[in-house]
Order: sequence, then C-alpha cells, then structure tokens
Amino acid sequence: MKIRHLLLTLLLVSSAAAYAQDGGIRGKVVSRNDRAALGNVKVVVEPAGIVVTTDAEGRFRIANLPKGDYELRFETPDYENLDIAVRVDKIEKDLRSVVMSPDVQDGIDDSVFSEFDSEVATDAQSLPSSLSASKDVFNNIASYKFSEMRFNVRGYDSQYSDIYLNGMRFNDAMTGYGPWSLWSGLNDATRNQENVAGLTPTDFGIGGVAGMTNINARASQMRKGFRASVVNGNSMYRFRLMASYASGALDNGWSYAFSFSTRQGGNSYVDGVYYNSYAYFASVEKLLGAERNHRLGLTFMAAPTERGAQQAATDEAYALFGDNYYNPNVGYQNGKLRNSRVRDTHEPIAMLTYNWDIDERTRLQAAAAFRFGYNGYSALTWRDGADPRPDYYRAMPSYQLFRWAQSETPESSETYLNNYREILRTWTGRMDWDGFYRTNMQTDPASAGGMSAAAPGSHFSNTIIEERHTDQLDFNFAASVAHTFRNNTRLVGGLRARINRTEYYDEVKDLLGGDFWLDVDKFAMRDLGESVLAYQNDLDYYYRHGHAKMAKEGDKISYDYYANLRDARLWALYGFSFGGFHAELGGELGYTAMWRNGLWRKGLFPNDSFGDSETLDYLTYRVKGSFAYRFSGAHALTANVLMMQDAPKFQSAFVSARTRNQVTPGLTAEKIFGAELSYDLNLPYIKARLSGFYTSMADMSKVISFYDDTENSFTNFAMSGIDKRYYGLELGVQVPIWNGIAFNGALSWGDFRYTSNPHFVQLADNSATVRLESDVYWKNFHVESTPQLAANVGLSYRGPHSWFAGVDCNIYANNYLSMNPFYRTGAAIASYVEASGPLDIQAIDYIRHQEKFGTACVVNANVGKSWYIHRIYTLGFSLEVKNLLNSQDFRTGGYEQMRMYKSRQTDGSTRYTRFPAKYFYMLGTTYYLNVYFRF
Repeated sequence: MKIRHLLLTLLLVSSAAAYAQDGGIRGKVVSRNDRAALGNVKVVVEPAGIVVTTDAEGRFRIANLPKGDYELRFETPDYENLDIAVRVDKIEKDLRSVVMSPDVQDGIDDSVFSEFDSEVATDAQSLPSSLSASKDVFNNIASYKFSEMRFNVRGYDSQYSDIYLNGMRFNDAMTGYGPWSLWSGLNDATRNQENVAGLTPTDFGIGGVAGMTNINARASQMRKGFRASVVNGNSMYRFRLMASYASGALDNGWSYAFSFSTRQGGNSYVDGVYYNSYAYFASVEKLLGAERNHRLGLTFMAAPTERGAQQAATDEAYALFGDNYYNPNVGYQNGKLRNSRVRDTHEPIAMLTYNWDIDERTRLQAAAAFRFGYNGYSALTWRDGADPRPDYYRAMPSYQLFRWAQSETPESSETYLNNYREILRTWTGRMDWDGFYRTNMQTDPASAGGMSAAAPGSHFSNTIIEERHTDQLDFNFAASVAHTFRNNTRLVGGLRARINRTEYYDEVKDLLGGDFWLDVDKFAMRDLGESVLAYQNDLDYYYRHGHAKMAKEGDKISYDYYANLRDARLWALYGFSFGGFHAELGGELGYTAMWRNGLWRKGLFPNDSFGDSETLDYLTYRVKGSFAYRFSGAHALTANVLMMQDAPKFQSAFVSARTRNQVTPGLTAEKIFGAELSYDLNLPYIKARLSGFYTSMADMSKVISFYDDTENSFTNFAMSGIDKRYYGLELGVQVPIWNGIAFNGALSWGDFRYTSNPHFVQLADNSATVRLESDVYWKNFHVESTPQLAANVGLSYRGPHSWFAGVDCNIYANNYLSMNPFYRTGAAIASYVEASGPLDIQAIDYIRHQEKFGTACVVNANVGKSWYIHRIYTLGFSLEVKNLLNSQDFRTGGYEQMRMYKSRQTDGSTRYTRFPAKYFYMLGTTYYLNVYFRF
C-alpha cells in the first residue's frame, strides 16, 4: 500500500513538473534553392547564449526556454547569416522550415523584368512572370535561366502570376501585369520572398494559375548589417551601385532599414537603350505592448527611372543597317544620339503594416498601401505629311519594288527603279532630328489652320515628342487571420480591398524648335475638314477661346480621362492532415466595378466622351483544392485544381477609351479552369519534380488600336470570346555527382493554342460606325511569344573556401510569332476567292500562316567567390556570362504588323497582302559582374 502511494506521489510530482516546464523551439533548416536539408548549421539563441547545431536532416531543438522574446541566429559557410525573432510561451514553438539563402549576390540582372513592362504590345510580346527563386528545382531554373528568351512559365502572361508586397496584391490594376518595375533595383530590400508555383495556395491568398510571390519588404525582414555592391555589365546598363543597412531588432523594440541604388548607362548592342535610374527604400518597425506581441511598421519605397526603349524592326531594316540590333527610335541631334521612345516613371509606395501575435496559435496581419506619382512614355507624333520614322514602309526600298510590281507602264517602272536605287544609296535608318527642328522653326502659323491667336513671327510644330501618361492613384488594404487548432488543422482567412484611379492623358514633351502644337484630331480634320467642331480634341476649350488649343510644352493634348476601379475580395483557406495525407481547401468571393470618366468633350463624340460611362460590375470567385500524399520522406504526390471567374481588364473593356465611353461588344467575365499533378522525389543522391498541367481560359477580350491602310483611318479592332488551352509537362532534376559538382536540368514542354474563333468589330476613332464585323479564324493556332519547349542542362560546383561556378546549355523551340488577327478574318480570306474560279488555297494558307521561330541553343556560365574576414566582414564577387557562343540570329519575339496592303491584281481584282513582320533578336555575349562587401 505504501509503495502504491509512493508511486502515485512521484507520478503527480513529475506530471506537475512537466506541466510547469518552460517552452522551447524546434525546426528544420533548409536551402532556399532546392529545399535540401542543411546539417551542421550553428544556431545561436540570444540573449540566452545557447548554441546548438542542426543534425544531418537539418533539424534542431532547444528545450526549457523561459517565456520571453529571443533572437535566433543561423550561421553556416556558403550561406547568408539569418536572424529570426521568436516569442516563446508555455508550449514548444515549431518554426517548421527555416530557409537560408546561398551566399550569392544578385545572380540575375533584375532590370530584365522591368525592361518589358510596357503599355503597348509592339514594344514587347511577353512579360517575365517571376523574378525570384522558388522552392523547387524546376522553378528555380526556369525563373533565372530562361529569362534570356522571355520565357513565360507554362505559357501564361505575367498577369496570371500574383505578386504580393507585404501581403497586398500589387499586380497593375488596369492591365494585371507584374509590378516589378515599381521596386526594380531594390534587390536587398526585396530579397526576402515567399514563393509558390502553379496552383498551390498560401497563407496570403488563394492565388490563380501561375503561382504567387509575397515580398516581405519590412525593416525586420532585412538582414542585419551593412552591405554595398558595385555592378558592371553590358546588357541593360553599364553601372549599378547599391548600398543598404539594417539595424536588426534593437533592445528598445525598434528596427529600421535603408537601401539606395542607382543604375546608369546603356548596353553595348542596341543604340539608344539606356538607364538613368535611382531607387530608394526606408522602413521602420516598432514592437509594442507589454508582451511585445504587436508590431507596427512604416515603409516607403520607389524606383524613379528614365529608360530608353528599343523598337522591333523588319528583317529588311536589320539587313540595311548591318546588324540585328537596329533601333528605329534613334537618330542624331547635334551629333549625339537621341531616342524618341523614353519611359520616365516615378511611382512611390507608402505602406503601413501591423502584426499581432494574439496567442501561440493565432496571428493577425494587416497592411495598407498608397501608390502615386507619374508614368510617362514618349513617342514621335506629327500632323501633316508622311510618317517621318526611318523604317516607315514607304521609306524602305522594298516598297518601291512593290510599286514596280503594281505598275502598268514602262515609264512608272523606271521611276520606281530609280527610287529604289536612291533609297538604297541614302537610307541611314536614323531619325532626322535636325530636320525636324529646321522644319518646325520655319513653319508659317497660317498652315496651322489660320490660327488668329498665333503671335506674329511664331511657328507651329509639325512634328513633336508627345508623352503618354498612365498616372495612378492606387490604394490597397489587406488583412488576414491565421489560427492553428489543437488537432493541428489550420484556418486562414482575410479580405482585400482596392481603389484605383488612373489618369490617362497625353502631353507635349518637346516642341522640337516650334512655338506651339495645334491640338486637333488630324484624321478627323482630313476626313471632316468642313466641320471645325468635329476635329476638336477639347471641344469646351474651343467654345471658351474660339480656336483650338495651341499647346506648349507640358500642356495636355489629344485625350484626358480617368479609369476607375473598385475591387473587394473575401477569402478563406482550411488545411488539415492525417497520416501522410494533407489537404487545403480554399475559396474567394469578390466584386469588381470599373468605369471611364472623360475629362474632355471630344468634338466627334460630344455626347459620349465627357463624364462617366456606364459602370461595368462583375462578381468574381476562386475555388481551389490542394491534395498531397507523402509516401515517405523521399516520395510525395500532389494534385491541385482551380476554378475561377475574374473581371476583364480595363484596357480591353472600352473600344476606344481615348475618345469615348463605348464598351467593347461581347465583353464578359473571364473563366479559368486549371489542374495539375506533381510527383516529388527527394533522395540524398537525386532531387526531382515532375508535373503535368492543364489550363483552359475562356471569354477573354482584347482591343488593338492601329492605323488601317485599307481604310485610311486609325481604327480599333475589338475582340471578344477569346478562348485558350494550355497543357504540358515540367521536369526539374538535381543530382550530386562528386565533391561539390552537381548536375542540374529542367525541361518545359507544352502545347498552348487558341480554341475558339473570337468575334470582332472594327471601328474608326473618328466614327462610331462599325467598319467591319466578323470572326477571327484562329482556332488551333498557337499562343504566341514564349517557347513551348525549353530545356536546360548544366553543371554546378560549390567548392571549399566559398567558391562556386556553373555552366549551362539552354535549348528553345516551338516559339511562335504574335499574330495579326486581321489576317485570319473573313474579309482577308475573301479577297482570295475568285468570283469566276476556285479558291486559291495556297494564297489563303500564306495569309493565315503563323510563323514558327527556329530552334535556339544558348550556352551560359557563372563563377564567384566570397571571403570571410575575421568572421565579421564578407567580400565577394559573382560573374555571369550569357550567350558564350555570341549567337546573334536567335529571334526572341516579334509580331505581325497590323498594317495590310490592298493590292490590285493583274485581272483587276483586289487582294490583301501581308506587311513584313517585326522581330527582336537575342543579344550577343553579355556579362554581369557584381562585387559586394558587407558586415
């Protein structure tokens, strides 16, 4: 009996002791690149002074820690030190995966992602969808290695990849495109990222079909200490300087961080391409409350940039100029090159963040952000005469040959041949800036339409530089709550709200020597010259002053309107596990409203251009399921599925937003279905991921504005009912070979096609009358502008003393030219139908043919090293060289011109004929050298 009482007493005492014991911390340390476990990592717990190391599986555990706040520092060679603040309570804190970044500075020139951030399709045909390394081997390779070919993962445009900044979705409100240019150059401040690929949901949103990235740009998230780097390169810019400092968590609860960079110079291939860019970042955070479980932060950042752009050109122009990097935007002014196409932006972001650790199982996060500033893109414009750009088709030798083929008399043939010879002799391919100035400084004001208000001796400009603006006021709010239940199921939910007002307008940037610009619609003046009111861009200005606006530099011209958007979303995600099975089920419900607000009354549409348009509102939703089964630590199978409906983008919602409130016919919500199945293999001697995916997109809309030579008018080609289908395979493999050498490989194969014949209407800017209405016959044609087959094979080396090196070979195939839908319309095809004879099948195939680019093979290499000095300072370098074989004939993108010839045949019939396509070519050998220092 006494023995039983004694045992019971001992049991009660031990139970009480166990219940009263302090908490602890456990977790697993992995590499950011491939999620490989990192052994022998030193983990330092301050202020307790405890030091432990991870085991071979990367796991660590620290027991019996009193309740309080701690800072964990993780240190291991070849990886950046990592500091994490942790709050310990009565239960053991599980950090799960602690991700450490390899000690490599800026392995990619991030400017490539803002380089193709454009407002018009003719400047770039694809937008890179991801900037950051991902958690698996395939996406890590695809995100970095394939950027040279403007590769889009799974073929999707960047609008389908959700980019979050401090928990707020920052994709452009009007276009949906990725917002990388807003913080381009702030690599240090934005390097802390959470990434998921494909259809996987996350704690910061349900997401779409192309994965999600959340950038933690807060003071507490930046690596403690000072770092500086200098870059020299020859692809985007020549020089970059970046300096950053982060305080880490101070004893008084404050943390702060700063970062600054500048990028300057041009590249060594394309004339006129340059950067004059700065970037700045400042962030401060404070721990609040008696238990320091509240965190309030303020962040301010921007990347003001002036960037000269490249325009695509025809192969004829490239051949005449002598290389594949001819840029028709540039010419000499007073002996110096000047670019007409310059993007000038400064869009600061101010954001407030709040985090509350309610208890060990519950966390609330909230953030609000405001984006403002300006975004301008310049271009040459003119009033009278032929297109003055040097690659205008009538200024090219081939046009004279075309006219010769159409001529009917020997006399005209001789004229065209003489013109051909003269153009070959004199064509320089340059903008005639000096000529523009001479003409503008000599123009009689009377030629501007008898402007009585023109001062004596003044001159109106016939050619100017305009700047097209999309200036945004963008407010974002996001909040979420995450709770882990005692059975380890997890519920995350939140809301997002967005209010955006973007002002679209044009302004005079440079009068090029003249005194004013006559702000009228030149096409309406040509077609409706008798009606003075009809060709006024700002009719109310004409009523007030009795004449058209005589615009000076900085004045608004052509159009001025607001694009308004309101968007709200509620979402929730529930996750549970049992055994090796894990599932997450999520849904989102939202509402989107958009409308146009015209600030000017246009003479052509006095009753449909000023004031608010009808409001277009849409119910949106997303439903997503993720199911995974882990057979063992080495084998796992994951299946994801998504159904969603989203509002169309503003840029496709109106037929001609520059001129009127007319909505695109057939406009409706976009529908997307996606499914994927992945197998993950994680063994000491091989890591791999194999995925299959299928996606369908339906009811998309698109508006293309262009000058139609067959109608002699500037027109708008509005399409609706565009359907696409994507399916394919992805494979990523990493195999350690010997002594730090590893094999890396990735394969992306897909078949991306249009699956419908969209309906279209064509309307001119100066008339609401439908010029043409039919279907675009491009069912089964290929989705353009990304390789549908991309492969990477390479060797990497990580040696002793922090050396690393690598060599890769990338292969690209099945890349298709962006199509002119007009070529595939009934009107174009009908021109080949002879009234008295059979169909000309060969000619029809010619007009409808979609060009396929040839296979490209590119070899790249990299090397780098870092030195640790007194275990305090780090000095290092990294060098990446791309296209080692200096291949300069690989096409990376391009488009069919929207122009069409309407030519007369020998039998008197009329036939449409293609214009030559325009292309971009891969740069030759380029390098990117980064030297960095930090402590």
